[in-house]
Amino acid sequence: MLKTILPAEMKTLEEQYMQRTGVPGSQLMELAATHLADAAERLHTGGRVECFCGPGNNGGDGLAAMRILAGRKADFRGCCWLLSEKLSADASAQLDRLRQEAPMVEVKPAAESSPTDEKPGLVIDALFGTGLARELTGDAADLCCKINAFADAGVPVLAVDIPSGLDGSTGRTLGTAVRATETVTFHRPKPGLYLNHGLDCAGRVTVGDIGIPEDDSAPEGLSILQRDDVSCLLPKRLHNSHKGSYGRLLIVAGSVGMAGAASLCATAALRSGAGLVTVACPENVLPIVQTLCPCATALPLPEDAAQAVRQLRQPVKQADAVAIGCGMGQSEWAQFLLYGLLDMVARSGKPAVLDADGLNLLAQMGERPRLERCILTPHPAEAARLLGQTTSAVLADHVSAAKRLRQQYGAAVVLKGSASVLAAEDGLGLNVFGTPAMAKGGSGDVLTGILGALLAGKTAGAYRLNQLEILQLGCALHGLAGMAAEETYGSRGVLATDLCQELGRIY
Repeated sequence: MLKTILPAEMKTLEEQYMQRTGVPGSQLMELAATHLADAAERLHTGGRVECFCGPGNNGGDGLAAMRILAGRKADFRGCCWLLSEKLSADASAQLDRLRQEAPMVEVKPAAESSPTDEKPGLVIDALFGTGLARELTGDAADLCCKINAFADAGVPVLAVDIPSGLDGSTGRTLGTAVRATETVTFHRPKPGLYLNHGLDCAGRVTVGDIGIPEDDSAPEGLSILQRDDVSCLLPKRLHNSHKGSYGRLLIVAGSVGMAGAASLCATAALRSGAGLVTVACPENVLPIVQTLCPCATALPLPEDAAQAVRQLRQPVKQADAVAIGCGMGQSEWAQFLLYGLLDMVARSGKPAVLDADGLNLLAQMGERPRLERCILTPHPAEAARLLGQTTSAVLADHVSAAKRLRQQYGAAVVLKGSASVLAAEDGLGLNVFGTPAMAKGGSGDVLTGILGALLAGKTAGAYRLNQLEILQLGCALHGLAGMAAEETYGSRGVLATDLCQELGRIY
């Protein structure tokens, strides 16, 4: 399990650690540079190494890494391009050491850099670190563009702590940003490496230990599940068990033209381990749902909304969890049904997942209900409607938006995105599993089915998971299924049905 740390928190942590222990900044820089040198050796394709260095400690890390690399290889060739001659104290000290201990490394003003006939074997981006808070302009922006030109030509790019031009807190690009092959960050990853444009800019994220211990006073951060953690959260099934042991899930979903959404949700729930799944849907789409998902039972709902609500009372009592909203539509019938369901769920204490039209109908309610045992799974536009904000405001700060949703509705939240933000009673998390191949209609219905299955299984006693772990495990299974499907169908060919197929094969 990883934990993130905000750039400002990291700066404070470093200062407190150095004051408490007397460890100088140069020692932390040396450890950071060693991790960079190790990554550089992995990425280096042969030939010259070019390092673009800013005036701060990020540039100092780059200078130190170049010295270490030169010390490891007698035939090392490289150049450090300095953005400014006015360096921080630690960076200036590293420049002196580089000139003394590795004279074969050239040091030149960055303004003199230009494309050469020789294609470098590696470029190191050590221009700006996580403290950058302004948009890049002028020479700095030009250098980022030069680095990206190398990347476009197939040269591996290694970023120091964070790609230059990327906001370490939000993942927004500050005018322009470097696109790295790999980013080596220190102590803990910064949330901006995953949010917004973070994953596209950071490439592979490697965390380097620089000797600062974790203790009770450390910032909580966002929890990031690792692949090994997933299997730890999924217990083996006992031979002495039956379908009821793994939970009964009631799915209220589907409408004319959207029967597939209900079927995807049900199939995903069954593939994720639910023992029994019942789909409650309008009578006129029931044959389609049963054809697409024959392993789920189906409950036909009449056109009279009040009668439909009455008909759901017993199934809600019998269920271990409820999933609401996939393809349900936003008709008056659906709205009446949602109001009745939320009342039943609240009275019964059953956990529930709300997605898609369930969220859109929720946003139209005049009074915000408290949904303590529910999970909301909005994408940014749905989150904006629930919060009464613009989508751009949600996109500007995913974490704050997820926190506000949790505060206003009392529910756990999965704010979907390239890295989904998770907000639960047990804390905050980030899901970093997934792929752009999953950007297809129906992917959200699959996630709802997975989360519904986990909720039902927990109620039935199959899982001992807290609320945050349910969100983390559900999103991880969803993302891993997408990554597995991409291996077969490519980044453009993955369908939501492929996610369902892969779910049963992951663990």
